[in-house]
Amino acid sequence: MIFTNVSKELLEILEPYSDWFFQQDLSPLEELATKNPKNDSLYQLGWATSDEYLDDIVAKDGAHEGYPEISYSYDLQAGDHPKHFQDKYRPFSTELCNFLGARNEAVHVFYPKTGYMGWHNNWNAHGYNILLSYSENGRGFFKYRDPKTHEVILMQDPKGWSCKVGYYGRGREPDKVYYHCAGSWEPRLTLGYVIPHLGLWQSMVADISGESADHLS
Repeated sequence: MIFTNVSKELLEILEPYSDWFFQQDLSPLEELATKNPKNDSLYQLGWATSDEYLDDIVAKDGAHEGYPEISYSYDLQAGDHPKHFQDKYRPFSTELCNFLGARNEAVHVFYPKTGYMGWHNNWNAHGYNILLSYSENGRGFFKYRDPKTHEVILMQDPKGWSCKVGYYGRGREPDKVYYHCAGSWEPRLTLGYVIPHLGLWQSMVADISGESADHLS
């Protein structure tokens, strides 16, 4: 997983949405995140993104489905939120997919303050991925375990929009199985895309960064 630039053209789509989003009353989304079935009051941001919890998930091996088992977040694709969020989210998502050449979003996740997605590996949704995240003051983060060295890498959000790209491997690709988690000490947004083909993914990364992505694989 690496950071890549976000082009001026893409920011012209992203920034009006984030400006609008974070001016709204976010308490209805926070309530929905609290009601998330994977939100358990026994688990909090510190534990869900800890090395100890990572060890627990890795030890499950094939018993771990791939999706997060614990999470304090809300995916706007669920459609349970107030209508004005829905009215803004849908055309924005369509415009963004058209710009990127993506068929659809995999996730459109809101993290409340102290929100998180616990360690998981997505090996049931493998492919090349793109994560666009917004953190106003840079207090959100993403962690991953290097598939080969098993070193845990912290990727701290910069202020504003940022983009990370990489590859989630399948269970039968043991050197590419990609354990990762995310959290935030302030409200945060993450939009995710999973792309099955290398060439299409490289084209999307080029559209995002405004630079060639032919060297990425």
